[in-house]
Amino acid sequence: MAFDRPKELLKPIKPRWIVLSFVLAIAVELLPLDATLANWLPDFTAMLALYWTLNQPRRFGIGWSFGIGLIADVASASVFGQHALAYSVISYLLLSRQRQVVMYNLGQQTLVVLGGLLISQFVMAVCRMLLGGPWAGSGYFIGPLIGALLWPLLTKVLLLPQRRGSLPG
Repeated sequence: MAFDRPKELLKPIKPRWIVLSFVLAIAVELLPLDATLANWLPDFTAMLALYWTLNQPRRFGIGWSFGIGLIADVASASVFGQHALAYSVISYLLLSRQRQVVMYNLGQQTLVVLGGLLISQFVMAVCRMLLGGPWAGSGYFIGPLIGALLWPLLTKVLLLPQRRGSLPG
C-alpha cells in the first residue's frame, strides 16, 4: 500500500457527503456493544472531524466540530459538552497546522491523527473526572490506536466520491 497522496485532480466535495459520513459515524456509536468491545472501537466521529477539518477547512472547522460533538453527546448519553469540547480542541490544533499536515503522506498523517485522537480521549476522560467520575483506565486509550491504524482506509473511502469518474454524483 502506497502512503503517497493521490496525484490526480479531485472533484469538489458535496456537503451531503460530509453529512452522510457523520450520520454513519453516529449510527456506529449507537450500536449496543459490550464495554470491553466498545474500548476497542475508535471514535469514528472524532476521526471524521479530523478528516474534514484537514481536507475541507473552508467547509468544516471548529464550529462544526463543536456542533457534531453536541450531537455525539446526546447520541451517547454522555456528559453534555465533553465531545463538543474534545472535538473543538482537536479541530483547533489541526487547523493551526493544517497547511503543513495536508502535505504529509498518509503515514505521517496517521501519527498526527493518533495524537489528535489521544488528545480527544484525554479531554473526555478529564471532563468525566472533574465531574466526579472514575478514571477510565488504560484500556480507554486503545480506540485511538485502532483509529490511527484505520486512518489510511478511511481516507481512501472518503476520497472515492471525489475521484474523477469513480461514482456518479
